[in-house]
Amino acid sequence: MLVIPEVGKGFSLDGVYLRLLKDILMPSAVGYERVYILSKGSGRYILGQRFDRVEAPAVFYVKKAELFGFMCEGEAEIYEIAFGGESLQNGETIDLRSIEHGRRHPLVMERFSKTAKGEAFFIINDHDPLPLYFQMSMAFPKKVGWEYVAYEGSYWKIKIRRL
Repeated sequence: MLVIPEVGKGFSLDGVYLRLLKDILMPSAVGYERVYILSKGSGRYILGQRFDRVEAPAVFYVKKAELFGFMCEGEAEIYEIAFGGESLQNGETIDLRSIEHGRRHPLVMERFSKTAKGEAFFIINDHDPLPLYFQMSMAFPKKVGWEYVAYEGSYWKIKIRRL
């Protein structure tokens, strides 16, 4: 029997993780494949470098290291089926908020170039650094893991992992 999880909660079975999401799904690129099923509502999405609008029902297959995010328009339900997972373990944190804007991207790119496969670090920024993700994914194709850990107002914490 399939049990539908409560919003935001999920369950795992043999390395496959299922959870029900609502509202917004921040863009992420991780080291495992995912399937998203929009069962109710509509919204705008980003998949790789493509932006579009979609209405339910819709299915998105997201490859390893591919960026996906969703913002609902009104009420929506989206299920995530993840074929793997990454922990939000502790690690080095680089706070970019006090660093001059023109130096932020080069600093993170340099730190990433010294990162070993599977290793991660965190950045904190005063705005959504999504353009940095695109720059990094062009410089390091299919090697950039990107996960929003926390975000609100002028505080954005992102986990960056070498895939």
